[in-house]
Amino acid sequence: MQLRTANKNKIRWLACALNFLLCGTSIAQTAPDQPVTPADLVLRYLQQDMFLRPGSGFQQVHIGQTFDQAAKVWGNPKKAQHRRLRATNKWVYEAADGTVLILNGKQTIKSITVVGASSSLYQSAEGARFGMTPGEVARLYPGRAPRGTVKRLSYPRLGISFSFANGTLAAMQVFPPGSP
Repeated sequence: MQLRTANKNKIRWLACALNFLLCGTSIAQTAPDQPVTPADLVLRYLQQDMFLRPGSGFQQVHIGQTFDQAAKVWGNPKKAQHRRLRATNKWVYEAADGTVLILNGKQTIKSITVVGASSSLYQSAEGARFGMTPGEVARLYPGRAPRGTVKRLSYPRLGISFSFANGTLAAMQVFPPGSP
């Protein structure tokens, strides 16, 4: 019981510290001649939009947005394809760390796929990171643990799936919950 209370106090302290950093702009912004502190690095990390939420996408670019709205946030894609027969769009963006972000849909974004290597900073909101094994990813989500060689884990009720290459996480895709 005493350990649980100590953990709650640590979490409260961390939340207060982060709130202070987020609200105290004079601390969060450093001058070019000042060294970057660990607190500054944490703040910059948290402000980046690299957490993929199941059934939704990113904070700024997400399922249901128009492609024009995504372009206002991320700029023009590196590659844009329009399939006339299916009337679908596919926009491809490249992040600085070699991660590829793909938006698919007709008028609005219907799915977001992120392809990366173990060095990618992008991850799911639940903590699935590139380079993880199927077992490590499965522990983060409800359901049975995978057995044998796994190429794909899918959680349609949540709106997220994972693809594996050479035994490690290579791609994540989010889509509206309940769809394949």
